[in-house]
Amino acid sequence: MRPIPLNLMTLYADLLQGIDEPAAKAGSVATKTVKKRKYLYQTYKDGSTRVERYLGPADDQGVQERADAIRAAAEQAKARRSTVTLLKNARIAAPTLVQGRILEVLANAGLFKRGVTLIGTVAYQTYPCLIGAHLPASAFATNDIDLSVAEFVSADDEEDIESILRRADPSFAPFWHQEDRLPRMFKSKNFQVDVLTSHRRGRRSPIPIESLGCAAEALSFQEYPAEETIEAVALYGAGVLVRVPTPLRFAVHKLLVAQRRDANQLAKKQKDLRQAKELIDIFLETDDDCLQDTLDDARDRGKTWKSAINASLREIGREARQGRLPLPTKVSRRRAEK
Repeated sequence: MRPIPLNLMTLYADLLQGIDEPAAKAGSVATKTVKKRKYLYQTYKDGSTRVERYLGPADDQGVQERADAIRAAAEQAKARRSTVTLLKNARIAAPTLVQGRILEVLANAGLFKRGVTLIGTVAYQTYPCLIGAHLPASAFATNDIDLSVAEFVSADDEEDIESILRRADPSFAPFWHQEDRLPRMFKSKNFQVDVLTSHRRGRRSPIPIESLGCAAEALSFQEYPAEETIEAVALYGAGVLVRVPTPLRFAVHKLLVAQRRDANQLAKKQKDLRQAKELIDIFLETDDDCLQDTLDDARDRGKTWKSAINASLREIGREARQGRLPLPTKVSRRRAEK
């Protein structure tokens, strides 16, 4: 385990605490004169899109107060961008430009606040500063983003997800399967976004999510990572606040889904197992009791769950003995020396 220095952990904690829903959206304020009267406009970035919004007459006290709030939010965002840059320069994992833009538009649309959970590799990228250790960069590569809507609660005026994604990349378009009434996958030139949900008894897949103008592919075990989530910061721009499964839930979910991969998905299975193993080994060293409790709780959900978890643990060399996982060799040696 390569621990992350305390000063970087503190920077990240301050960043996470400082990203809250501001009184105003950060941006620049410009004045335009129309027929000898001055009006204020705000310009802000949303993904790859620049948005201009009318504020009102420049001599209106309420408009001036909103403009001041926008300028203050812009200064706060500038400070957060400096922190993000420091963390990235210290080799803390960060999303690519494409991934960052997608996360930004989803966050700006309020989807993570309303229960959408980021899962898969892009969620795994957010864990280093949450667990206090670097993770291998080779496990970060991906050309897709997986979104779970298992716990999503829609707003009254929800925007369809295609329109949201097109603000990140105008080439995003739905990808249709023959049986689809609503799309469950969206693709751009070189990236895709998949919408997923839990496979409840008696429910067929895909499941329509009318408020988002899409469907969600229902998968086994998908309820598990969305049941226990936390907020994390994706290191893009001024920081993007996202919702992800707790690291242990993520690891156990990977143990589960790895056993559902067929022969054509060997690379994905190996990636699932590697990500699970990296997280498990860190918790074996830092909080093995919590790890054991999480594994036991998941195994207690049924024979299918127990057999899948144990099969994956055997494949990564972490088979339980007398109910507990063996410590990695290097960890065991360090503890023996103490």
